[in-house]
Formats: sequence, C-alpha cells, structure tokens
Amino acid sequence: MTSADSPFEAAVKELRTGSDEAIWQFIQTYGPHIQRVVRRRLHHKLRSKFDSVDFVQMVWVSFFATPDRLAQFEKPEDIIRYLVVMAKNKVVEETRRRFENQKHNVARERSLDQPEIIETSQHPSDTPSQIAIAHERWESLIEGEPERNRQILEMRMHGATFMEIGES
Repeated sequence: MTSADSPFEAAVKELRTGSDEAIWQFIQTYGPHIQRVVRRRLHHKLRSKFDSVDFVQMVWVSFFATPDRLAQFEKPEDIIRYLVVMAKNKVVEETRRRFENQKHNVARERSLDQPEIIETSQHPSDTPSQIAIAHERWESLIEGEPERNRQILEMRMHGATFMEIGES
C-alpha cells in the first residue's frame, strides 16, 4: 500500500487479491445495507418462503462472481449504491417469478386451516366444458358410495362443517 492509497482503495486491492479476511470484512461492512433493502422490499407473502439472508447471499454470489468489477468503484458510496440496486433487482425478480408464474404462484396457495369446498356451482370464469367436467367428476366421486357417505359428501359440498355433519 502506498501512502497515496486511501483505506478504501487499500481494502479493494486486498479484496481483489482474494484475501479471506478482506472478503469477510467487506461482507460485514456492506452486508447490512443489502439486508435493509431486502427487508423493505420483500413481499409479505414471500416471507414464509425466503429469509432476507437468502437474498443477501444471492447478492454476494453475484457480486463476487466477477471480482474485476471492483476496479470501477472509486468510493464506498459507489459500492453501496451498486449493491442496493443489485438487491432490489434480486427481490423484484423473485417477486415476479412467484406471482406471475403459474408454477410458483404464491397467490394460488390456500391455508390448510380452511379446506376448500368442492363446488359445482358456476363461477363467472367457468366455461361450460369446465362445469360439465366438474359435474362428471362429482358423479364419479360419489358413484358406488353408500347413501350415508353420499349425504355426508353432499353436506360438505354445500358448506357444512364437520361438527354440523356429526350432529346431523
């Protein structure tokens, strides 16, 4: 380190050499900035799927994948800005993936505390073929069942709770 090097420039030089101590110091110094952004941006429905640390780690993996990028930063504020933007992008990308993709859409998840009731009534979005398929499935479900079971299934389909079914 020359006398002209600032502490920041010296830390970046040491980081570029791959020093484990320098990497750890860098993570401890700039990690809280990333975590704050992630905690502010992470959608409440994704909090059960991800911890903010998951995103922090994703940012570090991307950042350290190209160590030559460190040369473009002249002061600590530049790195903070870069890491904050990277963290925002990671959260936005995962949010889009989890809300726009049918496969991982968290908006489609249902609580186990309130089981879905099989309905054969028509919804505004149901097509005639969907209604016909639902009726066919219902009929195949209750076909061959004893009368008692059919009554229980009918009551359940119409929204009766298990307590109400038990009482009747």
